[in-house]
Amino acid sequence: MAGPERFPSWVDGRLVAPGEPALPADDAGLLLGLSVFDTLLLEGGWRYFEREHLARLREGCAALSIRWPLPWDPRAALDELCAVLERRDAALRITVTRGAPGGGPALVVTARAIDRPADPGVKVAVSSFVKHAGDPLEHVKSTNRMRNVLAREEALSLGAWEALIPTEEGDLSEGTLCNLFAVTGGKLVTPEESRGCLAGIVRETLLEDLAREPIGPDLVVGRIEPRDLREAQEVFLTNTTGRIVPVVEVMGLAGGLPGSRGAVVGELRERWARIEAADRARGLPRP
Repeated sequence: MAGPERFPSWVDGRLVAPGEPALPADDAGLLLGLSVFDTLLLEGGWRYFEREHLARLREGCAALSIRWPLPWDPRAALDELCAVLERRDAALRITVTRGAPGGGPALVVTARAIDRPADPGVKVAVSSFVKHAGDPLEHVKSTNRMRNVLAREEALSLGAWEALIPTEEGDLSEGTLCNLFAVTGGKLVTPEESRGCLAGIVRETLLEDLAREPIGPDLVVGRIEPRDLREAQEVFLTNTTGRIVPVVEVMGLAGGLPGSRGAVVGELRERWARIEAADRARGLPRP
């Protein structure tokens, strides 16, 4: 059985074939986890929300004291890798490491096939792994992903597509690779960042758009408790490659959710299509 398609990578100024060694063994990103990353959606030849992703990457570098500007231009690296992808759709991951002792940061750009959840939606499970909501590192998109990886593997073993991570207080913060939303009690609720969630680009863009043009349910950025999901009319996730991912079941809490047939999900998907059109229309900044 064939494995997933493998793409070339861009590493420190050169294109690298799949599987070819590219970073020194003493890179601090490898040995100590001192590295950050961001993932862009490449679709139809367009890299969505590149400005926002690169801005968050720079913020992550500052949080981990990784020197900026980098020795290489991330946009130029993306251009070079996209040129060899020949207009294939992909998730593009930019990783910046602290580098080897005595050297500068390393820049790695990789590509992978896009995981597109099918309608009407996905199942999610509440994880046995927890996070401390007040930990400031929860807001850094670093490569320290062990808890998230193990939580998602746990969810997959249960037949779910994603895991929801609770805080030490029991409220639900986010997924392992998604932000969480629920329509419950007549409100559209998403956890605030103080609950330990990482501010995703789709989440932030949607919140800004909803602040300008509200929809039916009142928007609340606060807490989502398990009981809120038991009583929810709709639940959905957001991330860069899945955009708005409807949920049909929160295992052990809520079944029979409408998924993509939900009124709020339907309206937000239409709105997101307009937001993406506006992103394409503004073009990419160039030197």
